[in-house]
Amino acid sequence: MNNDTSSKNDVKPDEKIDFEKAYFESFKDIQEESVIQATVVDISNDIVFLDFGFKSEAKIQCSEFETLPNIGDNIDIYIIRLEGKNGEPVVSKKRCDYLNEKKELLNIWKERKLIKGIIKDVKKSGVVVEYKNVTGFIPNTLFDFDRNNDLKNYLNKEINFYIEKIYFKDDNFKQNSRKQEEEFLGNRKRHLLEKNNQMRDSFFDNKKVGDIVEGTVKSLTDFGAFINLGGIDALLRNKDASWIRIHDVSEVVSEGQNVEVKILNIDKESRRLTVGLKQLQEDPWEVFLKKYKVDDKIVGSVSSITTYGAFIKIIDGVEGLLHISDMSWIQKIKNPSELIKVGQNLELKILKIDKNNRKISLSLKHLLDNPWDSVKEKYKVGTIVKGKIKSIATFGIFVELEEGIDALLHIDDVSWVETIRNPYEKFNIGDEIEAVVIICDPKSSKIRISIKNMTEDPWKKIKDLYKAGDIITCIIEKIDEEKGLLVKLTDEVSTYIPINQIGLGKKYEVKANLKTSYKINDEIKAIIINLDLKKRRIAISIKEYIKKMEKEKVEAFLHDIEEDSKFTLKDAIKFKK
Repeated sequence: MNNDTSSKNDVKPDEKIDFEKAYFESFKDIQEESVIQATVVDISNDIVFLDFGFKSEAKIQCSEFETLPNIGDNIDIYIIRLEGKNGEPVVSKKRCDYLNEKKELLNIWKERKLIKGIIKDVKKSGVVVEYKNVTGFIPNTLFDFDRNNDLKNYLNKEINFYIEKIYFKDDNFKQNSRKQEEEFLGNRKRHLLEKNNQMRDSFFDNKKVGDIVEGTVKSLTDFGAFINLGGIDALLRNKDASWIRIHDVSEVVSEGQNVEVKILNIDKESRRLTVGLKQLQEDPWEVFLKKYKVDDKIVGSVSSITTYGAFIKIIDGVEGLLHISDMSWIQKIKNPSELIKVGQNLELKILKIDKNNRKISLSLKHLLDNPWDSVKEKYKVGTIVKGKIKSIATFGIFVELEEGIDALLHIDDVSWVETIRNPYEKFNIGDEIEAVVIICDPKSSKIRISIKNMTEDPWKKIKDLYKAGDIITCIIEKIDEEKGLLVKLTDEVSTYIPINQIGLGKKYEVKANLKTSYKINDEIKAIIINLDLKKRRIAISIKEYIKKMEKEKVEAFLHDIEEDSKFTLKDAIKFKK
């Protein structure tokens, strides 16, 4: 027995050396900066004691554990150093968890999975996000579609995002290659896009025209507002924002405002839709039609003024047009603002209701007496009137017969014989004239007067007195070296004998001798070469008269010779007897 015992304890020196080598070689599989499994052997004084087959037990503070293990539990730890200052191994549970989280993150990135993280910091260029204990970064460009979104509102809040890039290698989890805090690049915008697309598909599959939906005013434009219906932007046009005439949609809604709208149109192909706000209210046009009809009197407020009239608010959402021509019977209004102003209340008459185009015509003057109603009896055709010249135009003059009643004296109605080319030379504003009414049309508010019709048409005398070919005697009234001789035919009718019809000589010779050959008030003879009573034109010629006279003399002379040639012997015998 003793021999057996002594034989077991007796070890040769060289065998003892082999045992020590084997003992130390057993630790070669345990490497620093690696993860290994250890067994909990004790928990005491906030320290967890662990055995991982090393010569010394490892110690970890209880604070590194989210949930304390039990004695006998096997857990993973990270070996920082096999021997520290006291010869004990330095290990970490947190570092082990961190490496496992990075491995987990790498797998998520490879599988393109959606993850959750907490916003830990907000920077100028983006946000710092934390996945468990791994820190990453999401730049502004990958965070949201709305550049105006205040990222500080997300601080310490959980968000969903995708991993866009990993900054550590899958075979090295000790440090990131960029030597910065962030271990990955996140992308929240991709998640939002997927979410929006899902919401869009669901929306267009389930919603229809006429549905009422809730949304938020996203932005305002000149032509309307965009309403966010939860991933889908709908257009609210200005005309669909209110029944009341508005200049800008901001008069009705504001950015960020929650609104309830009605779907007006859905285009599934282009994924566009339009909505209306006013369609949720009773149509004021229908209210108007139930309450009013043509010829009714209304009291309205001037909402706006234009160059051609004013828009009058009758009830909320319904306006009518008061045209400038319906403001006054007698005033010639150039601008409506001369008579009315915005905000002024007016009593008006409904002239017309256009149901198809939703237009209302109003009148102010139709509630007043129309002075033209008495015009037909007062200014009958043939009535002699007097009035002052109110204005002058190239085609005639306007004469005020009484307040609000003007008559036109056209330039063709001034004289039977004188052609008026510029009425400004013959008339002055404020001059009083007398004329006769030749047209009276109260329906179109027109009266036309004439000065020449106050006397008999002198051309009627011309018709009875003269015809083409007649030789006439006329009196020279004026001598003009360019136009010729102005001669009087009757007391009312005069005409020019042009230079080329005055003499037989050359034109320059006639012009040179014109004032020496003729004198004013001289009586001269001429022949009528053309007479057009319709155009009131008569052309006379001295030259043609001279030619005619010379021709007659020649003919008379030839006639005398012919008569002499007929004298016979028988005539001579008779003559002697």
